[in-house]
Parts: sequence; structure tokens; C-alpha cells
Amino acid sequence: MQLRGHVEQVPGPTGATAIGVGAGEFRRNLSGPLPAVLMADFALDWKVCGSGVLTWSVFRLYRATLHAPGVFDADRPFAIDLSYLRRIPADQIVERTIDEIRRLRTPDHEALTRWQGALSALIPDVSLGSRLIGVFEPGRGVSFYSDAQRLGEVCDPKFAEAFAAIWLDPQARSPALRAALLGEAHAQ
Repeated sequence: MQLRGHVEQVPGPTGATAIGVGAGEFRRNLSGPLPAVLMADFALDWKVCGSGVLTWSVFRLYRATLHAPGVFDADRPFAIDLSYLRRIPADQIVERTIDEIRRLRTPDHEALTRWQGALSALIPDVSLGSRLIGVFEPGRGVSFYSDAQRLGEVCDPKFAEAFAAIWLDPQARSPALRAALLGEAHAQ
């Protein structure tokens, strides 16, 4: 499956960049502020670093937004907020996640099995407008949230690094989305 993003320079209200959407659509589809339950757990001054849409063929899958307290630093907490643009079953999300982790990090079979089980217990089916947010705590793990509640966590620093690589690694499946998230997008 080839995932791609096409970049269109569209500064949003916070300087974020959209991928493959016009300025009006970008402003309408921003995921909005982080949920209150997440803000209660992580009382940080979150800022949007960048945003973009992941597409597969002609289908828009989700809008990803990178939040950080100030400037993004992988050694400090950050959040990746996915606002889904279509219905996707939980098992498909978990399967693609594990496939990408395997492609980028080649962890041992035991770790992959453990991570897949943890994600299967946490990740719900999504539909248009659903949000899943991962808060990455370097050296600790990832806490997961929906718009309305805390879903749980995976307390494993290796998982956190491997999971973040899906969007932030230089070898990420969609280099255009990575660039947009990091605020480095250039028109292609």
C-alpha cells in the first residue's frame, strides 16, 4: 500500500501547513484544541507545530497534527493528534501500525506481539470526525486519548520511539506529511 501526501503551502491560523487541501477546508478541518481530559493530565502550554493529511491513493485517511509545548523536541513530551476522515476498523489501524513499526524499527517478535496486544486493547474503531491522540513521554511511553476520554497507555520507551517513527522518522511512509508536521513543508 503506497501512502502519500501532496503539499500545498497553506498557512493556518497557527502557522501550520496543510497537505492537499485548500485554505478554507484547512481552517474548517483543524482538529481544534486538545481535549480537556488530556489537558488535565498534561497541563503544558501546547502549541501546533504542523498539520497535514495522510492519503492513500485518492482517499484521505486522517489529518495529523503535531502538538508540543513550544518548539518540537523529541526529548520532551509531544502529541500526535489524528482526526479521521473516514471509517476505519480498529483491527486495521492496529495492523497498519504494527506493519509500519516493523518496517521502520524491526523490533523482536516478542515486543511486536506485546505492542500489538496493547494497541488492540486500546484502539477503538474510528469514523469521520473521530480523534485519536498519542501523548509521547520520552523515556516512559505513550498515553492514548479520544476526544472524550483517556483510553490507556503503553509504558515502554522503545514502543514510544517506534510508534513516533511512523510519522517523524526520515524514512516515514509519507515524507510530505512528516515535513508538514515538523513545519518544514515545501511545495512539491
